[in-house]
Amino acid sequence: MTAVGGGSVFISYAGPDRVWAEWVAWHLHDAGHRVVLDVWDWSAGDNFVARMDEALNSATAVVALFSRHYFDDSRWTREEWSSVVARRERLVPLVIEPLDDTDVPALLAPLIRRNLHGLDEQQARGALLDAVVGARGPRARPAFPGGPASPPPGVPGHRPPLPVPGGGQGLPSPGTS
Repeated sequence: MTAVGGGSVFISYAGPDRVWAEWVAWHLHDAGHRVVLDVWDWSAGDNFVARMDEALNSATAVVALFSRHYFDDSRWTREEWSSVVARRERLVPLVIEPLDDTDVPALLAPLIRRNLHGLDEQQARGALLDAVVGARGPRARPAFPGGPASPPPGVPGHRPPLPVPGGGQGLPSPGTS
């Protein structure tokens, strides 16, 4: 399994949002990404801080599940997202519940976020995978936005009508009288 850029995708979430974290991790894994999720990959007796450091250092992308719980000052999530921002690495913010602008710390406010809440499962899966893979061009050729164009005057193959002296019908065709 690989992730974007060959590393892993680390899932950063608050404990009460574990069901979302497991759903996200499952779909990323199913799409072929190598995923690190604490409850799947870390065992009793592991050094939490060392495992977190290792996971953040090896991640090509960190998926952050934005919720009110995620921004609670008592959680480790602040250390997770601030580490990613400080190193200028890729943070993929996914919003899992409606948030006001004041719920998101100012440092994260300029980041483009994708909403997963309010979508059906297929739409949410599509939004998740598009967010992790990143910007891409269109999947199909865009339609031409203009109408049919006529060549401008003076272009070979295009002859503007000639004025007829005296307003008549023009000269008769050869062979007719």
